[in-house]
Amino acid sequence: MPDSAAAIALSIVIPTWNGRDLLERYLPSVTGELERWEAAGGGRGELVVSDDGSTDGTAGWLAAQWPLARVTRSARNRGFAPAVNAGVAAAGGALVLLLNNDLELLPGALAPLPERFAAEADLFGLTLRAQHPASGNFETGGKCGRFRRGFWQCWRNFDCPPGQACGESFTLVGGFCVFRRDLFLALGGFDETFAPYYWEDLDLSYRARKRGWRVGYEPRAQVRHEISATTRRHAGAFRRAAIIERNRLWFHWKNLDRETLGEHLGWAAALLVQKALRRELSYHFGFGLALAGLPGLVRQRRRERAWWRRRDAELAIPVGEDIIQSAGNNPASGVPLQ
Repeated sequence: MPDSAAAIALSIVIPTWNGRDLLERYLPSVTGELERWEAAGGGRGELVVSDDGSTDGTAGWLAAQWPLARVTRSARNRGFAPAVNAGVAAAGGALVLLLNNDLELLPGALAPLPERFAAEADLFGLTLRAQHPASGNFETGGKCGRFRRGFWQCWRNFDCPPGQACGESFTLVGGFCVFRRDLFLALGGFDETFAPYYWEDLDLSYRARKRGWRVGYEPRAQVRHEISATTRRHAGAFRRAAIIERNRLWFHWKNLDRETLGEHLGWAAALLVQKALRRELSYHFGFGLALAGLPGLVRQRRRERAWWRRRDAELAIPVGEDIIQSAGNNPASGVPLQ
């Protein structure tokens, strides 16, 4: 490691909850790439693990196996957003690479990141390129976004041909992205209202873009990702679906311009009938949870409006003909309206 007095160029922050087995499997690829990046003159790096109340011996294992890692630990499980915020607060890097505990960092992933930020002054963050863990096929990249039937739809991914510059992405993917730490803190970090998981990355990215900052995609920085390995352990399918619906509604109620919000509310009410006829009651449970948190959300909306510089209509990312596309159904980056 370089001298401890040197400024930290890059902090890798990994939130984890009862994920010791995942860290055992994937952490060597992360630390190996960090060491190679440092050796190649990339700068000083550090590893920060945010242990979100694990009960599987994660803290003791980290102390024994990874003594150079900086570890923050919560006494209880609070969720993704609080765990990330604690890790970023403890980090010292100008750039923060946020990684899930269930992914492998591929060779050369770190090299292109600092140069992108050095060249693009208004860049808030970048999403990395994710491969399927078994096939190695393209799975998640930049995100398109369109406002349709009262909701933002943003599950469609785009990739860029080799050597072609990629444009703006609708959102960062919280499981594998890099951002400027000072701007993250200026935004107040992830909104912990969205805990335990889902839609906090969309909310963060949307707020950044409404302030006039850009969100991009870097296909040269690649990971292999075991999707939602930790989340599947946290709650049953119905509970997860209700949380997704609650957070989807909160995202729109908090962030949309007045005109767009009116259109959204009409469609959101119509969905109560549509979903009832289909017996998809997770939407109704999520709607009730969203209403319960409305007073606090209104206060957040009022504070955030003072920073808005771009209108909702300016933030759409259309599907272009010159990009490679894939359609997924990744709830962490938006659930399609049925």
